[in-house]
Amino acid sequence: MKKIFALILVLGAAFSSAAQTLPTKFDVKIRTKFHVQGMAIDTTARCFYLSFTTCLVKTDYEGNVLAQIDSIPGHLGCMTFDPSTRKLYASLECKDDEIGRGIAANLKSADYTEDVSKFYIAVFDVDRIAEGREKAMQTFPVTEAIADYKTRYGCAGIDGVTIAPQIGKKKGKPCLYVAYGVYSDISRRDNDHQILLEFKLNQFKAGKTPKHSAKYFVFTGNTNWGVQNLCYYAKTGCIFMACYMGKKPEFPNFSLFAVPVAQKPVKKVLRGLEDDGEHLSLALWQQGLLSSVKGIRGWRFSDATTGICTLGDGTWFVSTPLKLRKGVQTATVRQIHWKGGPQENPFE
Repeated sequence: MKKIFALILVLGAAFSSAAQTLPTKFDVKIRTKFHVQGMAIDTTARCFYLSFTTCLVKTDYEGNVLAQIDSIPGHLGCMTFDPSTRKLYASLECKDDEIGRGIAANLKSADYTEDVSKFYIAVFDVDRIAEGREKAMQTFPVTEAIADYKTRYGCAGIDGVTIAPQIGKKKGKPCLYVAYGVYSDISRRDNDHQILLEFKLNQFKAGKTPKHSAKYFVFTGNTNWGVQNLCYYAKTGCIFMACYMGKKPEFPNFSLFAVPVAQKPVKKVLRGLEDDGEHLSLALWQQGLLSSVKGIRGWRFSDATTGICTLGDGTWFVSTPLKLRKGVQTATVRQIHWKGGPQENPFE
């Protein structure tokens, strides 16, 4: 009897250990017209959250859909999860360009016009996703990006979001960082920086319009649509910026960059923005591939542009589009591991 009891304990322990195993790869069991845009992991609830442009999906570790919110009226992009509050933050664009018009047509709603082009942070209570958009989602305008849209810095809106320590502060509280999308245009000189807005998390309260505490410029060279996904990795102390490669021949056109958060921002006149006064500037992490342009280093890793998140221990996940047939697709989620260093791909 003692041996049987001991065996039960061993099997129980083994089952419990297996139950905690993270997935290595799975396909999301959803069919959609739009490709995946961003992702986050919730190890407490053992699930993932993924954005499919107009749809938020909650899945288990095998890709089974547990809950979803459909017909979100805009472009839901990158997302980041705060386990302490169980809130999910995501970028949301409602604008008058080709992407906005395509979304409006798919949702059979009125076309967006320049007068109503707006950018928001959507905040979801993840434990209420099954109750629908009205119960689970709040939106907060990003007024600085609205003001800059189309007129300055090649601003195309916003996309990347992540929670990270306050830049340049040893004891600063975590902040939400929101990255501009930047149009690809080889004829301009004012669009060669990525732009990060910093918000204190207490700014996102019902009925409040958030005010950014800082606006940072990061010299990378022009990219196609700017930062698609942001992700803070504590082990390196860096915010990672995933972009579609740029087209300007004078730049290395990397697709992944990193920004150390411990650095002190420098206020100065910036290249390509000489007539714009001084701005707070951040330097790139001097890891990754070298380039012929002073200060620019990075990697060529495109899989991070449609969703990336990390557990902080070297384990990361990326989500990439998976086309099933014409006009229908889903996403593949796979586990990767950070190795760093000066090579094309910093993951294995």
